[in-house]
Amino acid sequence: MRYACQTLFDITATGITGHFKPNKIPFRDRAGQTIADQESWNRSRNQQRNWETLTQILGLRTQLFDVTDPVQDSTGSRWMFEFENDRDGVFGSDTNPTEVLELDAAGVPMLRELNNDPDVESFLVTSGARQNIWFAAISINT
Repeated sequence: MRYACQTLFDITATGITGHFKPNKIPFRDRAGQTIADQESWNRSRNQQRNWETLTQILGLRTQLFDVTDPVQDSTGSRWMFEFENDRDGVFGSDTNPTEVLELDAAGVPMLRELNNDPDVESFLVTSGARQNIWFAAISINT
């Protein structure tokens, strides 16, 4: 089954996974951002951390595949990506195919004040007025 995710958190996949290495700068991260100092390294690392957090939540119950890199929407306020898994029903029932996924994600801490709205909660909210992440099952025509 294929799913879509949207979030208000900056989940840019930068590829920065280690500690600051001054001998490596300057360079461009996987997202094309210039890394020229420790501050830009840390920002890029925190974007990657948010991306890793989401993929870890998704991978708790099943093997993921065909995960797309997150992209920002045209307003720059949401990040979106899609993914598939190998088993139908692992994230919920036929009536609510993302119910379990929403429960797994609720309350998980995220890093703020990257390229996202600084007023977003510091954790994932899957419902209600302060919701900051959305999941949806996508039909796949076979």
